[in-house]
Amino acid sequence: MTLIEVLAIIAIILILLAIFLPALAESKSSWHRTISVVGIQLEFPSPTLLPKILTQALAKNINAQIFVLSEYTLEGAVPDTLKNWCRDHSKFLVVGGKESVTNDVYYNTVFVVGTNGEIVFSQAKSVPIQFFHDGLPAPRQDVWNSPWGKIGLCICYDLSYTRVTDELVRQGAQLLIVPTMDVENWGRHQHELHSRVAPVRAAEYGIPIFRLASSGISQAVTGNGFVTTRTAMPGNGEILSAQLRLPSRSTLPLDRFLAPVCTGLTALILAALLWLWRRSELAVAANNRSAKNAIVEQFKPIE
Repeated sequence: MTLIEVLAIIAIILILLAIFLPALAESKSSWHRTISVVGIQLEFPSPTLLPKILTQALAKNINAQIFVLSEYTLEGAVPDTLKNWCRDHSKFLVVGGKESVTNDVYYNTVFVVGTNGEIVFSQAKSVPIQFFHDGLPAPRQDVWNSPWGKIGLCICYDLSYTRVTDELVRQGAQLLIVPTMDVENWGRHQHELHSRVAPVRAAEYGIPIFRLASSGISQAVTGNGFVTTRTAMPGNGEILSAQLRLPSRSTLPLDRFLAPVCTGLTALILAALLWLWRRSELAVAANNRSAKNAIVEQFKPIE
């Protein structure tokens, strides 16, 4: 058996293991539990109106466990009115705002207000939009250990970067909540283009995504990338509600593991081919020398 054949067999075995082992593990316990999430599309709302708007949404979704408002809903930290609302109604609230550093420097942050009215978790935007006044990059990434499982928070543009979502999945995220600022004056094409990211990411990682935009298109996406519900455009004040099933665990896409392996195997195969080519060239050169010597010997004058 040649070296090329051995490398080909190893490559096939590794690919089969990468494909079937995660599937076998997932089949043992596919789903963890179900969570009810409600989001409200609001573009630059008045903070004083937010408790009333949340109460109206609660009246239509009394069993909802988490309420979500978009990126930059607040111009600063979470006000006491929203903290009191969470405490009075025993609900969790995910809301976008700002965590101030100095007068004009801040982190674009999503806050999680607990049922006790306290901030139980926060996450800053990992990848602020370039050339925009969008805050400082997050100094860390964590997942929220919620009562239903581990929830990762991406902020708008973050979802477009695999290095951001990869880290959340490595930490065990079973659901992604994505507060997003998609302003109404973008236009339909830009809203639709941005809405394509969430289904791709959900299917890529096998986890559900709840993406709540300020305007445009909000989506609830299952772990297989199927959009179960979405809002109309522009849909200011429209409510998005969904029941999402959290997987028992999350996994990185196979290409994160296969790419280095395939790159290494390709390098080995190329090295083997170069070695075989060099050996063939040396053999040809040796044969040519032998033939030349034979000819010389044949016509060498007899003394």
